[in-house]
Formats: sequence, C-alpha cells, structure tokens
Amino acid sequence: MKKLSLLLLGCVLAIQITSAQNEQDFIEKTGGGNDAGSQWIFGLGINTANNSDAQFEDLFNSDHYAFGGVPLYISAETNIANKWAAKAVLSSNRWNDGKVYEGQTIFGKSEGGNDAGYLAFDIAANYYFLNSDRFMPYLSGGMGVSHFGDYQTENNTEVGVDPTDVFTFNFGLGVNVWISDQWGINLNTLGKWGVGTNSTNHHQSSIGVLYKL
Repeated sequence: MKKLSLLLLGCVLAIQITSAQNEQDFIEKTGGGNDAGSQWIFGLGINTANNSDAQFEDLFNSDHYAFGGVPLYISAETNIANKWAAKAVLSSNRWNDGKVYEGQTIFGKSEGGNDAGYLAFDIAANYYFLNSDRFMPYLSGGMGVSHFGDYQTENNTEVGVDPTDVFTFNFGLGVNVWISDQWGINLNTLGKWGVGTNSTNHHQSSIGVLYKL
C-alpha cells in the first residue's frame, strides 16, 4: 500500500508539472486569458460500484450494486492542455446484506456479520472530444487504488474475508452538462482492472453536481 501511495503521489506531481508546462500553450490555443489555463472544477455526488464477478450478465440487477454506508464522491479537475483535463476523485461505498460480491452473497451487519466497505482514490486524464461549452462528453483513462474491507458471506458465516488494496487501471466515459456558467451536472462510468493475481476487476458509476471556479 505504501508503494502504491508513493506511485500515486508521483502521478499527481507529474500532472501538476505538466499543467504548468502546458498552461501557456492552452491559452494560445483557446484564446483565453489567465483563467482559461488555471480553471478548476469541483464535484460532489453519489456513486455505485459493481464487484459481483458477473461480467456483463445481470447488469441491471440491483443486488449486484453497492449503495450503502456513505456512497459519495468528491472530485477536482483542472485543464492541462487543449481538450485535456486532469481529474482526481475520492469515493466511498459499502456492500450491505444480500448484495452479491465476487459471486458470493454478503452476510452483513444487520444479520450479525460484516459488510464489505469500499474506498477508492483515482486520477485520470479526460479528453473532451466535442467543441461545446454546454454539452461536454469525454473519454477517461487513468489509475487508482481501491480498498475493499473485510466481510463475511452467507456461504461461510463463521470465516471473514480479509481486507485488500488493489491498484487499478481505469477506462471509461462521461459527460458534463453545464446549466449555467458555474453550475453543471456530471455523469460518469469507469471500468477498473486490477493489477496482480489476487486483484479484482469492477466498475463504478456516478452522478453529481459540478461547480466551476
């Protein structure tokens, strides 16, 4: 976990350096002033995660999606080049009783067991491929660390599954819809592919409110 944290810290520093190097180029391409090169967008919303191990089956089965505990996310995004932005997201969630997690049904706290907690920190580069100021779809690629808490399953209520931290490569898409100069709505979905033999693949979707400085 320490090595992964250092790697993420290095990525964040690299993004800041890249942002500084490309600020003048971004201003020249967009024709904007100082604000165009240092624009920040902050987000707050809800999220849901699917780690059911069902692949593309039962995508609309609510039992496969975590939406417990504090299912929130916060985000910060800044321009780094023409049509490119760097984004960081911190999110949390929880698989409660009856939710399907890696093919097993959670035996949660309300039944005397333990829910499966989830905490993730992700960084991404977003590419906005349309020339629009209101409807702004994008493609997203990046990496992150996901923490999965210990839990119990209905198949084996006496033995808990240990918590694990997974480094992931993330790819997805989303859209920002601006309803005013400062306020907007974000829709986002990401596939997260774990690195390592004991890692897990999952996907996460979110909806939230944006505020532009």
